[in-house]
Amino acid sequence: MDTETTVTLMTTELGRVRTSALCRAFGWQVEVDGLVAYVLLRPRQHREQAFLLRASFDDFPWRAPSFAFVDRTTYQPHDTAWPPGVRHGSQPPGICTPGTREFHEHYHLNDAQYRWEPERYPFLQTLGRSTGGWSKG
Repeated sequence: MDTETTVTLMTTELGRVRTSALCRAFGWQVEVDGLVAYVLLRPRQHREQAFLLRASFDDFPWRAPSFAFVDRTTYQPHDTAWPPGVRHGSQPPGICTPGTREFHEHYHLNDAQYRWEPERYPFLQTLGRSTGGWSKG
């Protein structure tokens, strides 16, 4: 897939996020840098906390976006950047949710039930699933 097409598809996915009820309800903030989207997430009941999710869209839609939490200041991966109970313990660290690259290419590789299909796992749905448990508390 050429970069221009990937950017177009990524922009479409992020547009759905920005206009979603989830984005409004949880106050998500989306920033884009090339093929990477950064989404600032705050738990609904603990607004003083904030976590920065990095979603890398390289090779999208052939591969799922890669999800990782990064330091809000340096934008670099760090163990303390992860919300409690969200990080999957395997290597590479990631979120064990369908629609994330880590789920499809590492944790459930060769699992026919969870084959990567971009239409089946829209970014907004994956983002909502990935944050659903901790963002409410």
